[in-house]
Amino acid sequence: MRRLSCLLLWLLSAPALAHGGEDHGDARPPVASTQGELHALGATGEVFEVVLKHPAHGEGGKTPLRVFVAEVDTNAPVSGAQVELTLTGPTTQALAPRMDSPGVYLTEADLPVGAEFAAVITVTRGERVDVLSLGSVHLEAEEISAARGAGASAGWLLGVVGLVGVLGLVAWGMTRWMRRVTP
Repeated sequence: MRRLSCLLLWLLSAPALAHGGEDHGDARPPVASTQGELHALGATGEVFEVVLKHPAHGEGGKTPLRVFVAEVDTNAPVSGAQVELTLTGPTTQALAPRMDSPGVYLTEADLPVGAEFAAVITVTRGERVDVLSLGSVHLEAEEISAARGAGASAGWLLGVVGLVGVLGLVAWGMTRWMRRVTP
């Protein structure tokens, strides 16, 4: 029974020792991140701070882009600014996002799947101007997101199989123990 208890405790603690598969190599630059299904690119200038968000996955074609503009000193949203976004890649697109709400500007870009565009934004408000490089804008195919979802379901399946195995070992141990106790 002592061996069974030790085995059971070891099996229950094994998931805590498992490595989640994350890469602990060189960290990505803090200006680009993926949150959920959005790519976020950001830059800070002398006057303005800008964040550009767009879908991470799609079928290509017209893709919505959301630009957030704030003042560097106060972090207050910037209203009434003239925002110009230039995407340079297989084609060059000069976009003029329109203000949706204070600090939020919307536009659409023609993003083919797999193509990368260098994003440069110019924000002008009165006499104050900032020209900022945001990095690379790209759209991944929908199949990639489906493959990531399949990995999560495989982990779920592995957990269920492990739980069934542990419950089977407990039942087997209880049966052996009951045979010894019962004359």
